[in-house]
Amino acid sequence: MTYFPTLMKNVILPGLIALVIGAPEITASPQIAETYEAAQAILQDDGYILFAYAEDWDTYSKGVCDVLMASPVVQQAAGNAVFMRVPIPDELTEERKKADEVRYGKLRIPNANNYPALLMLTKSGRHYATITGPYMLKADPEKVAAEISKAMQSMRNQEELLARAQSANGVEKAKLLGEAALIPGINPPDAPRKLIQQINKLDPRGETGYARKLVAPFDISVEISSVEWQKDKNKPHGWENALKKAEEYLKDPVYTNEQRQAICAVTIGILHRHAAGKSAARIRELARRMQELNPDSDLGKSAKAVIREWGTGLTLAEGWSPQIITENEPVEVDEPPSFAKPGVYTLTLVRDRGNHNCNVAAISLYDGKKLIAEDRHNGFVGPNKNENTEYKLDVTSPPSEPHLFIQFDQKSTTNNSWGHFSLTLP
Repeated sequence: MTYFPTLMKNVILPGLIALVIGAPEITASPQIAETYEAAQAILQDDGYILFAYAEDWDTYSKGVCDVLMASPVVQQAAGNAVFMRVPIPDELTEERKKADEVRYGKLRIPNANNYPALLMLTKSGRHYATITGPYMLKADPEKVAAEISKAMQSMRNQEELLARAQSANGVEKAKLLGEAALIPGINPPDAPRKLIQQINKLDPRGETGYARKLVAPFDISVEISSVEWQKDKNKPHGWENALKKAEEYLKDPVYTNEQRQAICAVTIGILHRHAAGKSAARIRELARRMQELNPDSDLGKSAKAVIREWGTGLTLAEGWSPQIITENEPVEVDEPPSFAKPGVYTLTLVRDRGNHNCNVAAISLYDGKKLIAEDRHNGFVGPNKNENTEYKLDVTSPPSEPHLFIQFDQKSTTNNSWGHFSLTLP
C-alpha cells in the first residue's frame, strides 16, 4: 500500500484544497472563424462579434481590430462569442459581393457609421449592438470590453423576455415584447413598425402603452407637423390643432424623454412660425423643459439658443418689432412691472425707427385671469406723426399675478416699425 501517500499528495490533497479555497472558474473563450460555415461549427449562446474595419483605404482601423481581438480583457468580456473579421471595401463590386456571400453565408453584415466598429449579433444572426467611437479609435481594451459586457448582458435580458413572450398571449405578450424592444443600449428585436403593429393587435386598447413608446421621435414630429397646415372650414388654423395634439402627447405619461423632447421641439417651431409675438414665454418654457429632459442631447444643447433667438418677446424696454406684430390679438409683455402700489400708471409709445406707423388699440392689465385695468383707444407713432400715444392704467388694487397685454391694430400697422414703451409710475 505504498502508493497511497503518493496518491494522497498528487490527487486527493489538491482536490480537497480546491474544495476549501474554491476551484478556479472555468470560462468559455471566444474563437476566431474566417467563414460562416466555420462559425457554425463552434457557435454558442453569445453569438457573434464582427470586427469591421476599412480594407485598404484605411489601414489604421485594421490594426485597431487586431489589437482588440488579441486583448485578453476583450476576450474575457466576449464570453463564448465567435470572432470574425469583416474588411469593408472602398467599392463593393459584383465580384466582391459574390465572394462575401460565400464567406458570410446567411449573416447579414450591418453598416456602421464609421470604422473600426464591433458589430454584435445574436446566435440567430440578429444585429443587436454596434460599438464604435473614440475608445474604438484609440483601441482602448478596457472601455471596449466594458461596452461589450453591457451590450451582451442587455442582449441576454432581451432574449429571455422574447422567450417568455413566445409562451404568452394578449396584453401580457404585448408587455413582454415592449419591454424587450425598449432595453437601453441595444437594438429592438425587430423593426419598430412591425413591433408596433404586433403590439397593437395584442393590446388594442393601448393598456401597456408600448405601441406609443416605440414610435420614433422623428415620426411623432412628422405626425404633429402634418396637422399644422391642414385647413378646416370651421377652424382654418390647422396649426392650432397641431398645438392641441402636441399638448395631448405631452400629457401622456407613456412617452419617453426622447419623444417628449421631439414634441417640445416641434411645438416650438409651430409657435415661432404662427404666433411668435405672443408665445415667447411658452417657447422659453418648452425650451427649458427640452433641456431638462436630456441636457446632453442635440435638442437639449440647442435650448439656450432657442431661448436667446426665439424666446424673447415683447418687453417695455426693448419694445416691438415687425416680428412681434404678427396677429390681430393681444401680445403679452414679458416680465411686466410689479404694479406694486395703487395709482395711475402711464405707458407711452416711443418710435425708434422704421418707415411705417405702429398702431395700438388697447393696453390691458390682468391679475391672473381677472381684468383689473384697461385703456382702449386708437393711438399710433410713425415717421411723420404721433397721435394719442399715452395709455393710462388706473390700478386700485395691486395685482399679485400681473399680466400686461398690448393690443396692436394689425389692420393699420404695417411691417416696418420698431419702438418701445416708457412707463411712468404713480
